[in-house]
Amino acid sequence: MDSPNIYKVVIESSNGREKYLKEYIGPAMGEEHAVEQARTVFKERADDHVVEVEAVDREAWAEDTGLLPPDGDQEIVL
Repeated sequence: MDSPNIYKVVIESSNGREKYLKEYIGPAMGEEHAVEQARTVFKERADDHVVEVEAVDREAWAEDTGLLPPDGDQEIVL
């Protein structure tokens, strides 16, 4: 089985008064899977639409997340 790549998904959403962007960055098996993952993370609204889906450099992502402060005992699986 292939290991997942890292994807960035940007979704435009609206709360009825204003529009805003929701961004998901994480592992997925492909672009469609990345969009599915993003939709499970965010509350889906009827007017949501995907603005961008792009593969992120795995090494740069791992380096960037390594700079973040600890968030509990969970590790990032690469």
